[in-house]
Amino acid sequence: MFEKEKEAKEETPFKKNGRLLLEEVIAFCNGKSNPIRVFSAEELRKATNNYDQRQCIMWDSDFNLYKGSLEDSLLSVKKYHTEEKRFSVLEDVTLGINKDIVVGSQMSVCQNVLKLLGCCLETKYPTPAFEFVGDKVLSNFIIPTGIVHFEPLTWKCRLRIALGIANAVAYLHTAFFRPIVHRDVRSAIIILDESNVAKLIDFSLSISIPKGEQYVEDAVRGRLGNLAPEYALTGHITEKVDVYTYGVLLLGLLAGWMLKTPECIRMESNLPTL
Repeated sequence: MFEKEKEAKEETPFKKNGRLLLEEVIAFCNGKSNPIRVFSAEELRKATNNYDQRQCIMWDSDFNLYKGSLEDSLLSVKKYHTEEKRFSVLEDVTLGINKDIVVGSQMSVCQNVLKLLGCCLETKYPTPAFEFVGDKVLSNFIIPTGIVHFEPLTWKCRLRIALGIANAVAYLHTAFFRPIVHRDVRSAIIILDESNVAKLIDFSLSISIPKGEQYVEDAVRGRLGNLAPEYALTGHITEKVDVYTYGVLLLGLLAGWMLKTPECIRMESNLPTL
């Protein structure tokens, strides 16, 4: 018993993250996954100039996305806010990041998902790295921040973006041996490439529905105002949860409207009366 405790204490981040990531691959993908590159912590640190804030292209409540350069190629590095204790949506930080990596690697074949290149396992928590397609975050087009300035999106472009994200969500629901529900489709985690093709970037709240079941039950997690009512009341998760969040996204995209309540929630029971 003491030997096991000693081994657990001596387990390096690389071994621990690799073990947990493999467990997630087995659970989510039936042991099958697309090969990805393993980066060293030093490679990603140098690529992002030590995570220089001037190279940050996306700020989210759970992570920052940095532009980087490695081996004469551009990439995007996602660094989670684990040290600042701001990981307010996910119950388990490592589990959420591993879901992001595992599901993201499977979804990389979809043109409306940012392609996962690999990850670093040497850091305390895994650090995913993606292709670099640009710095245009969809939410900045819906409600301009004044910090970044882009040309307004045409109606044709907005409709193409809406269809692209619908394609990504439909692929998530139907392409695997068990349906996977995203739970958190929103404009702040969608990035546009130079042709304004929409790319979904985060899968950390994803959950699969067991074979033969119509729903899966889990704690209520997400953003206020972006939760399907039936999910908020019962904790039951079906594909319709994504239909609702997609509807909120579509309303914002077509009407120039976005939630002004960015607060995140993680609940073990029903929502309080609002």
